[in-house]
Amino acid sequence: MMGQTIIEKILSSHSDHEFCCAGDIVQVRPDLVMGHDLTVPHAINIFRQIGIKNVVNPDRLMFVQDHFQPSKDIQSAGLARSMRKFALEQGIKKYYEVGWGGICHSLILEKGMARPGMLIAGADSHTLTCGALGAVGYGIGATDLAALWAIGELWLDVPRTRKITIEGSLPEYTGGKDVILKILDMLGQEGAMNEAIEYGGDGKKNLSIADRITIANMSAETGALTAIFYPDELVEKWLEGLTKEPSNPVYPDSDAEYIKVHEVNIDNLEPLVAIPHSPANVVAVTDLEDIEVGQVFMGSCANGSIEDIRRFAEIIGERKFSPRVRVLITPATQGAYVQALREGILEKIINAGGAVQTPSCGPCIGGHSGVLGAGDVCLSTTNRNFRGRMGHPDSMVYLAGPEVAAATAITGKISHPGNVGKE
Repeated sequence: MMGQTIIEKILSSHSDHEFCCAGDIVQVRPDLVMGHDLTVPHAINIFRQIGIKNVVNPDRLMFVQDHFQPSKDIQSAGLARSMRKFALEQGIKKYYEVGWGGICHSLILEKGMARPGMLIAGADSHTLTCGALGAVGYGIGATDLAALWAIGELWLDVPRTRKITIEGSLPEYTGGKDVILKILDMLGQEGAMNEAIEYGGDGKKNLSIADRITIANMSAETGALTAIFYPDELVEKWLEGLTKEPSNPVYPDSDAEYIKVHEVNIDNLEPLVAIPHSPANVVAVTDLEDIEVGQVFMGSCANGSIEDIRRFAEIIGERKFSPRVRVLITPATQGAYVQALREGILEKIINAGGAVQTPSCGPCIGGHSGVLGAGDVCLSTTNRNFRGRMGHPDSMVYLAGPEVAAATAITGKISHPGNVGKE
């Protein structure tokens, strides 16, 4: 009998199969099932069509108002009301209204709901963000979401796994965003389609939890179904202050089978940027320093943590943003928002000319609070820059990390943070 990958082990432990491997179809029972204001209302309609009155697992459900909330129009207000009403009817205790939550993927981590060894199903493609903490996160559709409410189980194809070992240490002005952009440059967009990715290597210990969150989150842009870091002491320490619930760290067998094993050395990594219209169109920031921008967006589930906001603020110092640039800051969660407020970071950003917004997905999805018009150019810390992603199809979105975003906000053009320096 061959060895198992982390993914295969966790899927086995959440099913009636003692041993499963790539290619098997297993019926699994997730520990947490998440939905938000764009996916839950559709799932409610399907659930009603099934003819079942009550969900079977209210304690395992999580609803978050985050995509078009605070409601941007009458239609989005209807979506919010539909989910709110259903949550109250079904006794969903993990319901997060605007002002209490934030972006769903970031909130799961902040609340200690993703722990090593867990299986989390979420009606959103970036649910694999949970992999930063050694949990398996799977993105599902509204139909599967309704089925989980009805029976608490879901059929999954066990994916083949690609292993990426990270070696070395991050140089100054680089972070998780640069690591995942390097990986995307290596694999290409959809280069791991319908696969799982395991992240290991000695260099992993040099990556903060925020770095790992960004890498796991943007693994979705490779087409991966799920991605996971080997859990370690850093994860254990991070969870200590968040939850008393137990963890079950899982590691691969030494003879586990992989599609391929890649090594990524980050010792000489430089700040990278993804140019329109793909996260895999990756170049060095030094190749783009004459490109003027009209908007800088700092936030999203990829780079909206308190650590990311601190990195952004460290570059700013007491300087002002370029008067030609609209600078929008959206903390990923209410917790990150409050912490940035306590540390004086938000005041610094406001004094520099920035606009701080309620935690939401807003600008990232072209939903509200920062939609781009025709011809607009934006430097964003989000995860996708597809044509029309943040607004008009003729807008241009460049992706980079917090340090590049801060330098760009100061100069008004895409800039290497080393040329601006820390103040």
